[in-house]
Amino acid sequence: PSRPWSAAGSHRYNAAMKQELAIPFKDFDEQAEFRIYRNGILPHWRQDGCTYFVTFRQDDALPGPVARELEDQRTSWLREHGVNANSPDWKNAFAALPRAAQRQYERLVGVSLDRALDSGHGSCLLRNPEVASLVADALEFFHNQRVATGDYVVMPNHVHVLLTPIHDFQLEDILHSIKSYTAHQINRMLGRKGRLWQRDSYDHIVRNREQLIAFQEYVHANPARANLPSDSCLHRCANYRLNSRERRWYP
Repeated sequence: PSRPWSAAGSHRYNAAMKQELAIPFKDFDEQAEFRIYRNGILPHWRQDGCTYFVTFRQDDALPGPVARELEDQRTSWLREHGVNANSPDWKNAFAALPRAAQRQYERLVGVSLDRALDSGHGSCLLRNPEVASLVADALEFFHNQRVATGDYVVMPNHVHVLLTPIHDFQLEDILHSIKSYTAHQINRMLGRKGRLWQRDSYDHIVRNREQLIAFQEYVHANPARANLPSDSCLHRCANYRLNSRERRWYP
């Protein structure tokens, strides 16, 4: 059957697709149980039933000088807030910062990373339509089985996607499956070897409906922000149920 995505600007919808894509959305509740684990340079917030804005990128998407610039920016911010980024214990020191400061750090890292990725560094294998289609298929493969796959865009060297894990599946396990499968298939398709994706992914828990709408708008504006033609990147638009209301995207 036809999938409810296409190159930007040529979406096709019908009632069944709209019904299928009406994904329940739950605000993050700071009063309820949640988990934070720290892997890499960012904390990862987890709460059952929540939605996450995820970015994963090709391994060569950030050349050495760009990566060092981002690291210098991160190190400088941490130092200004009394955290030594070179200390083995820096994650515990960071965890002791006020929540507002932690979120500021997350925004800084996320915005800087996205700006660097949109510059189009690296081999940009996802510019190949067959490769992009394979990634899009993988994003949707577990839809309504392990995860509700929302809006996404496949950029030349990275992917943005809104994911809501379901049935007790964990976000990191879902991402591992997607990245492992696509890396193997793309390498075989292109006759290449070696790592395709950067190991760490960036994920941000979507705290409320305002953030959800902002992330949806971000996903669909990404090609234009990267100065790419409007029809150059595969993306899908999703509907979310927001307290009996739907957030709909139409072509």
